[in-house]
Amino acid sequence: MSDCHAYYSGPIPEKQYHFSDKAYSMAQISGDMVAGLDCPVGASFLESAMWIRFFGNGTCRSDPSQARVFRLACVFESNGYEGSSWRHTQLLNRKVSGRPKRMLVIRAIGTVGNYDYITEIFLGEDGGIQVREAFAGYPEVDRLFEVSRPPNWGSVVHAEGGPRGHLVQNLHSHYCAFKVDLDILGTVNEFQVTKLTHKDAVGPGSVSQKVQETRRVSMEDPNMEFVATSQAPGVWQIVNTEAQNRRNGVPRGYAVVVGSAPSVHRYSTSHPFAASATFARRHLAVAKRKDEEPAATSVVDFYPVTDPLLSVDHFLSDRESLVGEDLVCWVSVGKEHVARAEDQPLISNFAVDFSLLPWNYHEQNPEMVLTMIGKGPEALVGAPELRR
Repeated sequence: MSDCHAYYSGPIPEKQYHFSDKAYSMAQISGDMVAGLDCPVGASFLESAMWIRFFGNGTCRSDPSQARVFRLACVFESNGYEGSSWRHTQLLNRKVSGRPKRMLVIRAIGTVGNYDYITEIFLGEDGGIQVREAFAGYPEVDRLFEVSRPPNWGSVVHAEGGPRGHLVQNLHSHYCAFKVDLDILGTVNEFQVTKLTHKDAVGPGSVSQKVQETRRVSMEDPNMEFVATSQAPGVWQIVNTEAQNRRNGVPRGYAVVVGSAPSVHRYSTSHPFAASATFARRHLAVAKRKDEEPAATSVVDFYPVTDPLLSVDHFLSDRESLVGEDLVCWVSVGKEHVARAEDQPLISNFAVDFSLLPWNYHEQNPEMVLTMIGKGPEALVGAPELRR
């Protein structure tokens, strides 16, 4: 993860505010991960150092010489309760075969004050990777003393009135940026986009036809925003054109697939928040890899909101070639949070996710050679052929 941002509305435009959660370290005000709650009992924990201490009077002190060890992350193998990785019922005899889905799970939790960010990476047996970001904790709140009509900048979650006013949870959003450095069989890669469209009818009595069209994106462009929508389905792929799949003759690669219908921010380009997180305007941006572009944002960008040190738009403004290059995917997933009464006193965790899927990387489903339940088509599929 490169950073997470939160953008809050307010009673008037001047009272809107935002957080760059990286400015809160994403770790130094966290707590230990707990076996049986955050990770299964028996999981392996990864430890790190914590050197910020808080005191009862509300002050804190940073002193690396007084660092203590804490559980930052855990690793475990899932037990198949997620369902099946593949399954099929034979048509003639109704016999079922399949394989329970098993994954290696890496989970870390970073606390930034009111929110806990639960970052999970699921490594599948087919080479697929799912990245999931869950939000836990409680939102920022404000007070409203007169309610002639419901506020349009948040939701009343506790109506009391009087001198204490009504408790309002501000309308807000969360956006998380991930740096994905895919080296597909080397660093000579390119970016391809497959779009699904409808071809017009060719004449009287004919009907339109659904077709797929694949094109190469040749260069960086800050005005090109790749947003996953139901109205324009397709596939985003990083491929190596010099490595052809022997089964179908197309370039081997991986696809970036956005799940859970995440949102993108729609601030106008003149809004100060728009400059602070250009990564959140799109789900995907692809740029040439550079050492001087290590993250989607800088930790100091929390302060100079309108002139960020690091920006995905800046990375793309070079308009460099994306053909035969070492490429980086900047993936953004986010969520608008409209509050409800059930968000008090703590919310029920909610999440967004994306996946990195082998796309013509294998010659066929590599999990078919693994142990299965029931008798499947293993006699027709040889392990040596799949593992070449």
